[in-house]
Amino acid sequence: MKKNLPILFFIFIIFFPADKARAQNKAVQLGFGLEGNMNTAHGGAFGRSMSVDIQLFKYIVNGVILTVSDDFAKFTAIEPEIFARYYLPLNRISSLKEKALFNIKDGGFFVQGDLGVSIDMGLAVNVTPRLLGGLTAGLRYSFKDGDYYIEPFLKTGYPFLFGGGLRFGCKF
Repeated sequence: MKKNLPILFFIFIIFFPADKARAQNKAVQLGFGLEGNMNTAHGGAFGRSMSVDIQLFKYIVNGVILTVSDDFAKFTAIEPEIFARYYLPLNRISSLKEKALFNIKDGGFFVQGDLGVSIDMGLAVNVTPRLLGGLTAGLRYSFKDGDYYIEPFLKTGYPFLFGGGLRFGCKF
């Protein structure tokens, strides 16, 4: 049972209903990203991603990401995954909020747990599905109006080893 506790906690956070205050605010976000990662056995890969996430509580965001990575020669990986993100409460400095081009209130430093499947395809017809697990750290900047954001991030995990990139998106 103790082995399943992290997975059960992750699933609980994903499916727990959103609180009323966030549901009335713009809590759903759609994002697109570009990244570089070590998703191939022989070097790096270029990735593109699309994400949809919902803010459940003040510091917790959950969602799904679909990433497609390839090395433009003989390797492609398709990675659907779910995530749970926690915003660290380090970004509540009022002097920065008023003077910055970016709105720190709707973002900030975060850590994120990822869980999914990596479907690896090579030149041959063989398709190899693998369990995907990872940890992502980043910083979300919302522009002053709060509707658009950019988000640099670094990640590590299996099977991609490490990666980094930039996501951008909007809230609706």
